[in-house]
Amino acid sequence: MATAANISKKSLKLELDGGIVDGKQKVASKLFTNVKTDATDENLHVSGQAIAGLQEKGLLKVKKVEEYEFTEV
Repeated sequence: MATAANISKKSLKLELDGGIVDGKQKVASKLFTNVKTDATDENLHVSGQAIAGLQEKGLLKVKKVEEYEFTEV
């Protein structure tokens, strides 16, 4: 039985600098949903950097989160 994976959702996640507490890096996350499923990696990265510029905390990482649905072919 063959299966195919089709992207159903894409999100943009920013990991922001929450400071150092007890010698460990704390991370604050912001998740932006309803991203177009055809958005390119470059577009997501540029958008993430632009949004991070509006945040009080410094940017650590920009991440892409994808959700797939499997269907039988």
